[in-house]
Amino acid sequence: MKKFLSLLLAVLMLFLLAACGDEGGTEATQNGENDPTVDAQDVVDKVLEDAEEHEAFSQGAVDYFLRKSVGFELSAVEPDFQWKLKSNYSAYGDDPSTGSGHAVINFTKAEGEITDEEYDKWFKKLFDTTAKASDDGYNIKGYEFADAEKALNETTLEDSLKGFLQGWAFKVDGKIYVVYVSREYDNNKDSELGKLFYYDGAKVDIGVGLQKSLSSTLDEAESYLSENEDEVKEAISDFFN
Repeated sequence: MKKFLSLLLAVLMLFLLAACGDEGGTEATQNGENDPTVDAQDVVDKVLEDAEEHEAFSQGAVDYFLRKSVGFELSAVEPDFQWKLKSNYSAYGDDPSTGSGHAVINFTKAEGEITDEEYDKWFKKLFDTTAKASDDGYNIKGYEFADAEKALNETTLEDSLKGFLQGWAFKVDGKIYVVYVSREYDNNKDSELGKLFYYDGAKVDIGVGLQKSLSSTLDEAESYLSENEDEVKEAISDFFN
C-alpha cells in the first residue's frame, strides 16, 4: 500500500507540474513525439480498486488513521445527532504508516435536515478536539488557508469558517495536519427549513497538510522529480503496464 501511494503521489505531482508549466509545451510534445498519454479516469479507477482491496472505504479505516496519526478516535469528532453513512464511499482512510494521506467522512443525519445550531455545535466540537490534540494546545491557520507569514499563527473557529474553503490546521509531533469541513446537501430533496438546499451532511477531511508554503513545496517537488526522473518514469511505466 505504501509503495502504491508513493507512486500515485508521483503520478499526481507530474500532472500538477505539467498543468503549471509552459502552455506551449516542449518541442517534442508539440510534434507528437515522446508524448505518453495517461487517462486520468484510469488512474482514478485504479485508486478505487486498490482502496477497496485494502478496505480503505470504511468507518474503521477512518478511525484507525485518526488514532494512529493524530491521537484521537473518530468518536471525538462525530456529531451529537444520529448519523449514518449514505454510501460505501462516505468514509475513507489512508494507511497511516505511509506518513502521509488523509481520512475523510461524511456524517449524514439519519433523519431530517441539519440545523444551524447542530452544525455550530459540531464545528466547535471538532475545533476543540484538534486543538486539544495539538502540540501547541491551539489550532493554526495552515498554509492551505493563509500566506506563509501567517500560516503558523493561532486561529479562531470564526475565522476558520469564513470564505468558500473552510478549515484550519494543527500540529502533532511537529507535523502539520490540515482540516477541511463542509456542509453537504441532497440535490433530490427540498429544504423544509427555508434553506436554499437540503443540508443533511457534515463532512470532515483530516490529513497531512502542507509543511511549508505551496510555492516552496512545488519547488522541492520539481527538484525531486528532476533528480529522480528516470526512476519515476520507470515506476509509472511499470504501473500502467
